[in-house]
Amino acid sequence: MTDLLDLVYEAHGGLERWQRLKQVKFTGAAAGILPWPRPDFLADFTATIDPQAQNVVVDRFGAPGRRARYTPDRVDILDGSGTVVGGRDEPRRAFDDYSGGELWSETQAAYFAGYAFWTYLTVPFTLAWDGVRSTEIEPWQENGEQWRRLRVAFPADIVTHNSVQTLYFGDDFLLRRHDYSPDLLGNPLTAHYPAEYRTFDGFAFPTRRHMVHREADDSTSGGTLITLDIHSVTCRGEGA
Repeated sequence: MTDLLDLVYEAHGGLERWQRLKQVKFTGAAAGILPWPRPDFLADFTATIDPQAQNVVVDRFGAPGRRARYTPDRVDILDGSGTVVGGRDEPRRAFDDYSGGELWSETQAAYFAGYAFWTYLTVPFTLAWDGVRSTEIEPWQENGEQWRRLRVAFPADIVTHNSVQTLYFGDDFLLRRHDYSPDLLGNPLTAHYPAEYRTFDGFAFPTRRHMVHREADDSTSGGTLITLDIHSVTCRGEGA
């Protein structure tokens, strides 16, 4: 299994190189069925993540000049002048009374976007974090290909969709599929497909992502539910 992880890290740009990064910034567009404050809320945004800690800043957060700052313990919403106009401590608690029938508040949207973007941009390198356990399970056949799979258990101090997820890797050891069931959404079974990889600053990132419904046997059904397109990525290391 260590050999598989070594090959996966190398295919995505190298673990040691990743661990020297201080910042990953990307521009993108998100769409689909999530209850954002309005449908085009994240149709054009820039997100800056810390690859070594769960810190994320989203610019053009719902409007030009508007910004969201995310950590697991605090979310802030800032206006164009940099003034904090919303947010809260313990932001996950903002979902305590959420019934699933209404649009998210900006604070809820910032929390979900923050941890989700961080998860998507840092996998598979987060598998090297302390407390993360990875186990290779039986391979999977899809689209005429055989993909190797890792069942991954995340510790409670890493905020992500849910604690146990499955990663699928192709013959080139790039991530082909990512299965999870988001706690905040009531644990719907989800298959997330990264595609159209491009190399940015020596790292391989998928520029198109789409999510579909997953069945209990890991087959998929129905059409695309959510999309995330990435237009550009910039990676900065020490001294950059």
